[in-house]
Amino acid sequence: MAGRADVTLSCRVTAPSPYDSLVPTLAVIETVVAAVVEGLGEAAHDHLRRAEDIAQNIGLV
Repeated sequence: MAGRADVTLSCRVTAPSPYDSLVPTLAVIETVVAAVVEGLGEAAHDHLRRAEDIAQNIGLV
């Protein structure tokens, strides 16, 4: 799929345990989401706040 993409974001994942860590990938995802929300403005911030409130109210977080 990377051959067809306009942009690819890769993460190096190395861990001393037999299980790969998702920490580097999650950091990239959080950075991209933060930039998108910032670019979309206050409406996006409000939408995410409402979604988080709903998630808390139904016990997801």
